[in-house]
Amino acid sequence: MFPSQQVDYNALAMALIAQAGAGAGGGVYPGGVAYPAYKAVPSSTPTTIYGHGNGGLFSYPGLERPVFSAMILPQVGLQSMLPVRPNNSDNPVYGIFTGVTATTGDEPTGVCDDPPSAGLSKLCMHTFVWGRQSRQTRVFELDRFGRITNRSDFRDLQFMGNPFNTPNPNVPSIPGMASAANALNDEVAKALFEFAVAWSRDFAQEVYTGDPANNTAQGGRKYFYGLDTLINTGYRDAETGVACPAADSIIRSFGDLRVDSNGTTFVRNMTYIYRNLKYIAEHAGLNPASWVLSMRWGLFYEITEIWPCAYSTYRCQTGIFSTSQTQVTDTATLLRMRDEMRAGQYLLIDGERVPVVTDEAITETEPAAGVFESQIYFVPLRVLGATPVTFFENENYDAPGAAMEAAKVFAPDGSYYTSDNGRFLWHRKPPTNYCVQILAKTEPRLLLLTPHLAARLTDIRYSPLIHERESFTDAGYFVDGGGTNRLGLGPSLFSPVA
Repeated sequence: MFPSQQVDYNALAMALIAQAGAGAGGGVYPGGVAYPAYKAVPSSTPTTIYGHGNGGLFSYPGLERPVFSAMILPQVGLQSMLPVRPNNSDNPVYGIFTGVTATTGDEPTGVCDDPPSAGLSKLCMHTFVWGRQSRQTRVFELDRFGRITNRSDFRDLQFMGNPFNTPNPNVPSIPGMASAANALNDEVAKALFEFAVAWSRDFAQEVYTGDPANNTAQGGRKYFYGLDTLINTGYRDAETGVACPAADSIIRSFGDLRVDSNGTTFVRNMTYIYRNLKYIAEHAGLNPASWVLSMRWGLFYEITEIWPCAYSTYRCQTGIFSTSQTQVTDTATLLRMRDEMRAGQYLLIDGERVPVVTDEAITETEPAAGVFESQIYFVPLRVLGATPVTFFENENYDAPGAAMEAAKVFAPDGSYYTSDNGRFLWHRKPPTNYCVQILAKTEPRLLLLTPHLAARLTDIRYSPLIHERESFTDAGYFVDGGGTNRLGLGPSLFSPVA
């Protein structure tokens, strides 16, 4: 606590600014209270491997201009289509009207007797929590930027391809990196490109697997609820904990069966799940409603292998004709149906083209060699025509009275800035002499306002002939190669004297 004497708050603010700008060292607040040394500064030992100059990754003499990309980043189909909106409420509460209780009382005997009484409305409330995601660059030595080894070190390389060709709104717009092509020739762009890759990979899976139970003890890292939690059964009222089965999603297991040998069963499961979701939307008065199916890329292609034949013959034989009825299928028509579903990214269910997004962020396991298992998500996007029900929210650091306004008072000019309309907050750490570093954070959450219109089909197995390459470094089908630098490999130049 400050001493009991009156505090000059303007002087206090100036002291805080001086503290932040001074780096390490500490000082004294107005009133004689000492403050500790400011520690959030870069290390005095740079940790950066550069692109050019001695030991630079791209400094090999005579390296030809075209450099072709073999790196892939997560294909996050669902995240790329969900809207994002700002909201600075810590605990928004949303309601689901679950029904009206039963009528009570007896039917009247006489004409003047009271009739039964109508029931009471019931409400189930649910809420959503913030995540907290942050990453920082490595430490840079300012006067190392812009160097080249000698005239053999060219800075006109061409990045052929762009790993960021799939939009991902959950990756910040990196200031200073106009395009991935700059990463081969410019040290700042290389560092920020590597930063963007880390952000793209490290947080992609949380849209499905996010669980606040994994938060760090002091809140430095937080997780929002992912779809594995939001699309579920066991919903409870946020205030009382009372069960709300009317809010439950449809969860159905495919029983570890393989798609290729159980086509009819698979089509039937998918059809009944979607049919029941549409039934709920219609009878709850939420039409027109729209959904998207989110699944692994490899699973989608395995499904479309068997879907045309299974869909075209599903329930064609019934009753006494089941053993004598002859079915005729047109192979060309079935192949055309398969190709059209793949080209249009949809499955045909009850005659309706249901959109499909492929998403590498969905968890996949390999229970047996060459056999893979994952699940399909039925995600409601909108109800009543245009009302979003699955979307992201983010803390808005540009909002009135929020972080950026506070930074103008409590931090040196330029220490903090935002990108993407206030969604990401950037910080330039106070330099340690010529060593510099930046970091960024965001606080997002995923909302699903109509869990009763969502579903998951779990425990689906499939066996592609060749599994696709993966982009997560800990995945079984991830590959890279080569080196990160050329340290110690040149140039070898003798001193002018022996």
